[in-house]
Amino acid sequence: MTVKEVIIQTLRLVGREDAADAVAAGGELDEEMTRLKRAFITYLNAVLDELARGYFPLDYVEDMTADDGRYVFSAFSKPPLRIRSVTCGGKKVKWRLCPDALEADSPEITVTYEYAPSALAETDEFAYPVFAVGERLVSYGMAAEYYLVMGDASSSQLWEGRYRSEIELLLSHSAVRGRIPPRRWI
Repeated sequence: MTVKEVIIQTLRLVGREDAADAVAAGGELDEEMTRLKRAFITYLNAVLDELARGYFPLDYVEDMTADDGRYVFSAFSKPPLRIRSVTCGGKKVKWRLCPDALEADSPEITVTYEYAPSALAETDEFAYPVFAVGERLVSYGMAAEYYLVMGDASSSQLWEGRYRSEIELLLSHSAVRGRIPPRRWI
């Protein structure tokens, strides 16, 4: 499923059949429809970012080398959010964070870190690296964002509730990995 298809699905969820049909047709969109489509792409990326930062973290393991032991974040394959571990040859290495880099006491390291997904465009294929996260969950989050921006608090709360319930359901099937996601304990 493409990002465009997720947007069309969510537009139908929120009752914007006219916009869904216009986006699906793929023709020239008027100004309002273009703004709406761009807004839904923004909502989708915001939801994916929230899921990665708070509920379904994305882990990446990378081998790096630096003569001085300073590993700038721009050299990482993916933008790091949280460093989980730094090792060299399977043994833990002392490390510290600086504003623009990770400094370790070794010229060669294996770093495990969490990252945020790259922003998706309309033509990209929708995929989240954690298998449990699907189009339905993301559509619920996008609908909640849409109604929040539109100023419809009751509809936003309704969709936010569905979104949070779906997250809770998915989290109940996974093992707790040493930390409690935001607002899960309430």
